[in-house]
Formats: sequence, structure tokens, C-alpha cells
Amino acid sequence: MNTKFLFISLVLSFSLVGSGCTASAGSNPADRFAGTWSGVMSFTNDPNRKEDIVVFLPTGCAVGSVCGDINNTTISCQWQMTLAALNENVFKYKFSKPMSGQCPALGGGTLILQEDGTLFREHKTPEFTASGSLARK
Repeated sequence: MNTKFLFISLVLSFSLVGSGCTASAGSNPADRFAGTWSGVMSFTNDPNRKEDIVVFLPTGCAVGSVCGDINNTTISCQWQMTLAALNENVFKYKFSKPMSGQCPALGGGTLILQEDGTLFREHKTPEFTASGSLARK
């Protein structure tokens, strides 16, 4: 009888420890945005202007920290991003600094995770807004 009780106690203990570890491990909500994304941006100040961009977002991003980069391959500029806020399906960023090219790090924007798995990007500067859909590469 004691052996059976000990066996049941051990099984229950292991299952509680296992479920406790699983619950505490939890995933980072920003990780849903992680990956490499690409698409074409349109501009409010020039409807004929189109530029190709590539967005890279690593896993493990935290609000207030550097989190990935945006590379505008059309004009050869790359910027570092800081995660400004995360709310449900909206990843709000600000440019931290230029990484390459002679482009100023102005403004910020949002990356909105769409139901179809794409991201909609809207980037605002004092002079224009750039927007477009991005697909995961």
C-alpha cells in the first residue's frame, strides 16, 4: 500500500512540476512579429513613388529596446528600430539610428499583423506617410 501511495505521489509531483514549468515559460507576445518581411511602400507626398523594403524582427523583443531593422533597398538606407509599444496585433516602432546610407532616422510607425498573416506597415515622418503590405519571407 505504501509503494502505491508513493508512486501516485511521485506521478502527481512530476505532473505539477512539469505544468508549472510550462506555464512560467510563456511566450513573448512580440515573437509573433519575428522574422523577415518584405513589400512595397507607397507615399502620400508622391502617389507614383514606390520603394521596396525589408523588415527584420528578431525574437525576444522588449518594449523600449532595440528590435530589428528596416532596409529600404530602393534608396540603399537601413535603420535600426526600437520597439515603442506592443498592443495585441500592433507593433509600434521608432527609428533608433541609421545603420547604412545617408538617410535621417525620422519618425516612427506601426506594423499591424493582419488576419491573412501579412503585416501592414504605416510609417509617418513630418513630410510624408509611407504604407504598404509586407509578406513573410
